[in-house]
Amino acid sequence: MHFIDRTLIRNSVILAVDDSPVLLDALDAILGDLCKKFIMTTTAAEAVDIIIENMPDLVLLDIEMPKMNGFELFEKLKKFTAIARIPVIFITSWEDKRVEAKALEIGAVDYVTKPFDSAVLLHRINIHLNIANYCTNLEQSMKSIENGLISTFSMLMESRDKNTHGHAVRTALYFDVLGEEMLHSQAYRQELTESLLEKMVYAVPLHDIGKVGIPDSILLKPGKFTQKEYEIMQTHTTKGAAVLGRLYQKMPTQHYLHYAEQIAMYHHERYDGSGYPNGLREKDIPLPARIMAVADVYDAMTQNRVYRKAISHKEAYDIMVAGKGTYFDPGVVTIFENVHEEFKKISYMDLDEHVE
Repeated sequence: MHFIDRTLIRNSVILAVDDSPVLLDALDAILGDLCKKFIMTTTAAEAVDIIIENMPDLVLLDIEMPKMNGFELFEKLKKFTAIARIPVIFITSWEDKRVEAKALEIGAVDYVTKPFDSAVLLHRINIHLNIANYCTNLEQSMKSIENGLISTFSMLMESRDKNTHGHAVRTALYFDVLGEEMLHSQAYRQELTESLLEKMVYAVPLHDIGKVGIPDSILLKPGKFTQKEYEIMQTHTTKGAAVLGRLYQKMPTQHYLHYAEQIAMYHHERYDGSGYPNGLREKDIPLPARIMAVADVYDAMTQNRVYRKAISHKEAYDIMVAGKGTYFDPGVVTIFENVHEEFKKISYMDLDEHVE
């Protein structure tokens, strides 16, 4: 016990789930005064609500319990994205190696048999709190690096094309507003989850990265494109998707790159099949690109360009609604109609202040 660094334990919330009050009392004697908050329950059913409400840093879980056993509870918890990564240590009287193997196979971080030594249990708790803390810090560091890279790519693009100042930030905000409303309405529950939306929003600022490969004579042209110039401009979709696809192959754990590739490739496709580069129709267009089409077109219309003035929110709203089922996914436009006032606020936002 002398060698245990209690810092993490003192700052942690720990939940114990066991149908034995005697065992819970024993755990309380060990952890009750040691951790920030120690919670106990004798039923697996009650544990779900406790976990959602308290978001413990670690769960001690019995296997043999009435109505819902520990394995069943564990499988249920894994379905909740927000809590699936909470480390779980099974504490059980079963000394069957097959049961232990199953516990570790389904994702438990450890397996402790009763009766246990309190010092050993504390060491194991401390180890897994340290591992979880390290993983969280590593993930935050990776996100910080990724944010920096995405911001750099966006700034690079906007430094070349003065027409697009703030476009990456605004479209990500529009996309997030649409996505959250879609989740709330459950209209796209078969295609969208909170976790997927987070990855998609993360990907949005990279949607025009292919424009880096477009000559300045075309990208910065203040007037109307010739047919040939327009065809070259359209290649920013395939160029961007190719770059992002290669990045995803090199970094397959960075799943947002998969959505970034889809958005870059297909955000100019139209619901009626008249878009580019592939003339996809309706649900053949990936959902991220269907959402992006609404965010992208609205922003393009409501911001000044060197070749035209911005139109009003009301005019843009009318055009978006008129494009329902032709240019845009009608379901996404219906969502837009519900949140268009939030779009209006974002279009007038001071982006420098927002980024800070």
